[in-house]
Amino acid sequence: MNLTSPPALRAESLVKEFSTDWRGHRWRAVDGVSFAVPRGAVCGIVGPNGSGKSTTLKLLAGVTRPTAGSCHVAGRIGYLPESPGFPDYLTGRGLLAQLAALAGLDAARSARAVAGVLESTGLTDAADRPIREYSKGMRQRIGLAQALLDEPEILLLDEPASGLDPRALEQFGALIRRLRATGCTIVLSAHFLPKVEELCDQVILLEQGRMIYAGNSAAVQSAGGLHRLYLERIGA
Repeated sequence: MNLTSPPALRAESLVKEFSTDWRGHRWRAVDGVSFAVPRGAVCGIVGPNGSGKSTTLKLLAGVTRPTAGSCHVAGRIGYLPESPGFPDYLTGRGLLAQLAALAGLDAARSARAVAGVLESTGLTDAADRPIREYSKGMRQRIGLAQALLDEPEILLLDEPASGLDPRALEQFGALIRRLRATGCTIVLSAHFLPKVEELCDQVILLEQGRMIYAGNSAAVQSAGGLHRLYLERIGA
């Protein structure tokens, strides 16, 4: 983690509104959120359902445009949406090969990249099975694999641990630590607070679209841990 260089990504007064009905009523999913993530850091975004976590990640990824405010991202992005959907007649390897081709990778580089991300996500043995045969956890891992294909400098992961069994969850944690060691900047949302506390250098807590807490791991620990902080700020 490099604290002296410019941040890998920065959100400034982000606002995202959606129309709720034909009369023009608006719903503010993200309401004035500002934060920065240093290069090589892991940032966890937590909060209850509907707090704006997924929308914030979509704004950072460029999937949706802000109503107001801005995002600044310095580097190639890999993005895992909350519920990735892929053609289930393809095999895992076939899906990744097609995505690698769309990303402009030549055949040799594509083969290396596909093999590498399959190994990193623990899917090598299932690579030639159709995705329709994958469990929920395996679908989540193939989503993570596609996010890693082009060796991103910034990784945006929306609920990446959803559906993972305990062994896969530990493998996921090891992968995040390896990526951080290479200098990759990671922003992830999650509900499993112990894993967020274990992996993240900084934590952002959202409620109803607003950022109600931001602090580094030392600050979280001094506040009694993430679980206590969450309950104190949001309530049981």
